[in-house]
Amino acid sequence: MGDNPYDFIANGNFEQLKGLYYRFQKGDEIIQLFNVLKRVLNDFGSIGDMVRHFYKKDVRNALWKARDYLFEESDDLKFFFPKSLPSNPMKRWNLYIRWMVRKDDIDVGLWNFINKKDLIIPLDTHLFKIGRCFNWTQCRTPSYKAAVEITNALKLFSPEDPLKYDFFLCHKVGIAAGCTGQRNENCRKTCIIYKR
Repeated sequence: MGDNPYDFIANGNFEQLKGLYYRFQKGDEIIQLFNVLKRVLNDFGSIGDMVRHFYKKDVRNALWKARDYLFEESDDLKFFFPKSLPSNPMKRWNLYIRWMVRKDDIDVGLWNFINKKDLIIPLDTHLFKIGRCFNWTQCRTPSYKAAVEITNALKLFSPEDPLKYDFFLCHKVGIAAGCTGQRNENCRKTCIIYKR
């Protein structure tokens, strides 16, 4: 990519990415992703401008409309651009949007067209377990409904910025304290938000 990722994508010569892989994605999918990003740049100017184009006070619907625009009926790149399944918690996109909307030591806050109070928690296994442990969700499996319920519970503490707790909960309570989603005697020793 060199010093200018934008130019690399805009110029669109992605053959050098053949053979590259990232976690579960292989070279052909990565090249396809870069071709989609090139289309986003050509059609909208940026990912932010694409989201802004489709955004009508509902982030999930904006992302689904963007997917329909980019892929129509295709199943391509579902890992990066999830299809409109009501249960999908859309963790990756909610995390990306958190980075782009909130501004603090972790989040860059480049977008001003989405209010941070409208963000949905990027639900991973750790946040889901914490949500179950504190009765912030009654869902038995991670889902978009669970993400909304946990977000609404966090709004009780911070109505204007419920996701300000996301990083702390995930890393300090979920990962470092090893939250299992069930209260037990170990919680008293390891969980810093467990009520004594």
